[in-house]
Amino acid sequence: MPFSRSALATCCALLAAAVVSAATQPGPPRGEELREASLAIGYDVKERCPDLVRADPQEPAAALVVLLVGPSGVPSQASLRTSSGSSDLDAAALRCVMKVRYLPAVRAGEGTAAASWQEIAWKWSRAHLTQTASAAGSPAAVAAAVPAIASMAPAAAAAPSPGSTEVRVCADATGKLRDDPHVTRSSGDARLDTAAVAVARAGAPYYPPAGGGLSGCAQLTIRFEPQ
Repeated sequence: MPFSRSALATCCALLAAAVVSAATQPGPPRGEELREASLAIGYDVKERCPDLVRADPQEPAAALVVLLVGPSGVPSQASLRTSSGSSDLDAAALRCVMKVRYLPAVRAGEGTAAASWQEIAWKWSRAHLTQTASAAGSPAAVAAAVPAIASMAPAAAAAPSPGSTEVRVCADATGKLRDDPHVTRSSGDARLDTAAVAVARAGAPYYPPAGGGLSGCAQLTIRFEPQ
């Protein structure tokens, strides 16, 4: 049937266009000057984005988002400029920038607001990290596990013992996680293993030992001790 073939071809063309559109990230024109975004008064990030806090744009584990701020302070065309290494954090940062309003740029000598490209960096809040780890294991277990991931030096990992989980962590030269930490030796308790992965994930960025240039993978032994 000619109509059916035509309709099928049209659908395929529309689908291809949608894929191309979704893959194309919006962003500022080449050479466009970016300014650090300032939140408008009355827009409390803790209320609208309780899992996030502002970060230094140069922080390796931060999600850096670029967006267009209109003359009224309304954001649009938000896109990820630099990934945090965590898809969850990147997605949360993109959602957050659209929930708040910003101080628009002002034309010099005129005093009138104008549209401008701005950037803002985000990282997980302490409350989010605590809640994530606590949901996977007890606060006492998390507190005992944190010192075990203070360094990424592979030699620092102790031999697994009862009540401990061995987690593999891989990071690049900036300390960002290359992929999600995963259990290589279980403690025998699924809840403790989940808590260990959450704590290892929260430990990023992982900086190399002093004097080294290490980037790669390390085995972390996270031990849980009763309080």
